Amino acid sequence: MKRTALLLGAVMLGSLLAAPPALAAAAPATSVTRVRAVPAGQAGECPTTVAFSATVAAKGKGTVRYRWVRGDRSKSAIRSFRVNGARKVVVRDRQTFDRDTTGWQAVEVLGRRGLSAKARFRVACAGAPQRYDVVNPLPAQPDKPLEAAASVQASPPRQDGHCPATVTFTATIQVSRTPAKVGYQWIDSATGEGAVESLYFAAGAPRSRLVTLPLSVGTSTAGWKSVRILNAGGHDSARASYEVTCRATPGPKPTTTPTSTPTPTPTTSPTPTPTTTTEPPAQQPQAAISALTPGDYEGYCDEPIAYQATGRITLPAGPAASVGYWWTLDGTEWQHQTVSFPAGTQPRSQDVTAAWSLDQSKTGSHKLALTTQPAAAQAAERTFALSCTTDPDPAKLAIPYLLTPVYRGDCTGSIGMRADARITTDRQAEVRYRVVVDGKPGPVRTQEAKPDRAQMIGDLFYISPKASGSGVIRIEVLNHNKLVRERPYTVTCVPVDPSPGTVRISEFRPVHYFGDCAEAPYVTAHGAFRAAPDTEITWRWVIDGKPTEPATYKTNSGGLLQVQAANWHRDTKTSGVVRLEVLNHNKPAVEGTYPVTCE
Repeated sequence: MKRTALLLGAVMLGSLLAAPPALAAAAPATSVTRVRAVPAGQAGECPTTVAFSATVAAKGKGTVRYRWVRGDRSKSAIRSFRVNGARKVVVRDRQTFDRDTTGWQAVEVLGRRGLSAKARFRVACAGAPQRYDVVNPLPAQPDKPLEAAASVQASPPRQDGHCPATVTFTATIQVSRTPAKVGYQWIDSATGEGAVESLYFAAGAPRSRLVTLPLSVGTSTAGWKSVRILNAGGHDSARASYEVTCRATPGPKPTTTPTSTPTPTPTTSPTPTPTTTTEPPAQQPQAAISALTPGDYEGYCDEPIAYQATGRITLPAGPAASVGYWWTLDGTEWQHQTVSFPAGTQPRSQDVTAAWSLDQSKTGSHKLALTTQPAAAQAAERTFALSCTTDPDPAKLAIPYLLTPVYRGDCTGSIGMRADARITTDRQAEVRYRVVVDGKPGPVRTQEAKPDRAQMIGDLFYISPKASGSGVIRIEVLNHNKLVRERPYTVTCVPVDPSPGTVRISEFRPVHYFGDCAEAPYVTAHGAFRAAPDTEITWRWVIDGKPTEPATYKTNSGGLLQVQAANWHRDTKTSGVVRLEVLNHNKPAVEGTYPVTCE
């Protein structure tokens, strides 16, 4: 993985402070409680949004840095708040879903081991997602309560080339009647909910309006934005996904002022009298940087620290006008762009956003600026600092074996799976690691390792396969001797039986052991059943022909029951066979090999 920091994806910063990195001060003591998803269970029209909140209590003096970690391996941008004494802060996030989803979110406080409790949620979509756009407009209903709907498009959704680059998000917001006032907010995959905005639809005016939000992208990144409608009867937009891959960027082009070439005037022609025209004075914009995430950062820089900024450009009332703008980081300008304002009798504002990352080679103080042309009355500036912590005395770690999933079952949505590895150490040490699936890194986890204890590191991840196949799982230890283990996983998609009976086995997942086989491989298997809510199911595992004791549980409100076999040793150090059997109802069963590869 490259560790070269990119200045907004354009050129290397040449004049950053050369001071050594400052060590993080003692962090305030923290606890996270009341982690919630609202609504936790939702069935109905999609797309829809789920709100997440938690209470972070801090005591001490300093800055608390945190982020949301999600069950699908994504994570929010790092956020922070200051504390001097005792303080409680409610932290929030939002996610938009347009298909059936079961998952969780938790809060990770940087510098503190582990995650908070998990806020679990389930979204069950009724029918096909509702999409209201130019092709499928919201029906006019002048005599009924107001409804509003949004759709969002990213243009271009994918870019591969030189950076910086621009992705423009265009939201179409519609109403069922006029006059109307609609409240809305942008939802971002990294930064969560944006500021609340309002749109006014005059009586007799068109029932749809466009809102644009440009994103200046400086480093390879991917994500999505959506729009949440705040009015009663609102229909949220689906996600507008984007992906930018930055290639080698040429050096900056010098800014030059073109010189005009005079046109010679024939000497035989009389010189015309010049006509004087009076141009209207340029409207003076106001620029502000309304948000910078994560702001000042102190902590580990095992991965580049992602930054996002939001600026706001405001024009006074007046005719339609265009305003040029650009971002500047540490004196280097970044891609001139333009936003257009319609005529208005009230002040008009538009948000502009930027995203970039810095790695541990760029510790020190930085200055971000937003400049407009015509020039704003006052330049918008924000300073922030990056300070990276290092490990002074690395431990010697080893990974004797790795367990990857062997999945067989439904491929109609997201599939939750795990990768785990055994880890040993020569002394007590804090281990920071992450699971990378098919090249996509998951969140960084932290675990305390002890020399006299058998321990596992690993993580849950989600995939959405379209067909049977295989992929690659890599577990990366990011500190100490930086171990890396990489092995394949497999997926076998089974068509859904249209008449399965009362109970259906929707998932069957043994594990593949890759290791030194110094000890008998220690493996497990997972499964899932689908049935009507509150169906009582009795099942058992059969491991290498030996049945376990039956167990009985009920499906949850969504009709799902997930089960796991107790771990067992494979003394022969060879591949074996595991079977999952339902003992009541229509008695479905499935079996498969759990592979053992001694290396």
